[in-house]
Amino acid sequence: MDQTFRSEELYQPDFPSLGLFSTWFGVVLIGLTAVLQAGQSNRGNYWAQPFVQGMQFVLLALILASLFYLPFRAERGVKWAALPLAINVGTLIIVQLVPFSDLWETVRFRWRISQYEAVAQMVASGELPVGENGMVPLPEAYRFLSVDSGRIWVETSGETVALFFPTERNAPRNFAGYYYRSDNNPPQQGDFMGRWRYVVQKQTHWYFCISE
Repeated sequence: MDQTFRSEELYQPDFPSLGLFSTWFGVVLIGLTAVLQAGQSNRGNYWAQPFVQGMQFVLLALILASLFYLPFRAERGVKWAALPLAINVGTLIIVQLVPFSDLWETVRFRWRISQYEAVAQMVASGELPVGENGMVPLPEAYRFLSVDSGRIWVETSGETVALFFPTERNAPRNFAGYYYRSDNNPPQQGDFMGRWRYVVQKQTHWYFCISE
């Protein structure tokens, strides 16, 4: 009995080895980029910047290699031959254009906003008294909201109350966190000894700020 086979049935290309390497390399690079950007105000992460930059140069080399790879493998299937190039270009787009730090910060704020507002209400009502040093030790259930030994910072001006919930702190003027102000005005230079290089309003009364 005669049997006929189409050429594509005779040859089923394997996943390209260059594509496999590019996939794992891309996953590692995207993960490191996300972690580095998530801790952008943390000077302890600065050691990772040269490493990630070096990996980005390797990524460019992989893109060039994928371009050279394409014509040599095209006869086995254009889609498979172009796969490594698509993976590497996709990785480049992700690490260059996706705002990992903004995404992480937004998720963190939305996840904890009810706790932040509860603390602000307790300070406003006097349930949490402000110490002479302008610090308020948080109750045990809320201590995770501050990296400063579970304390938040308070400044008052007339009837206006400002609170700061530090999420990172590396030096007296190098810190980041959430700023609450009862009159909804943004933080000014010098508030909480901050030299603000990044300020974005999250919602009414609330800002995310990075100093120096």
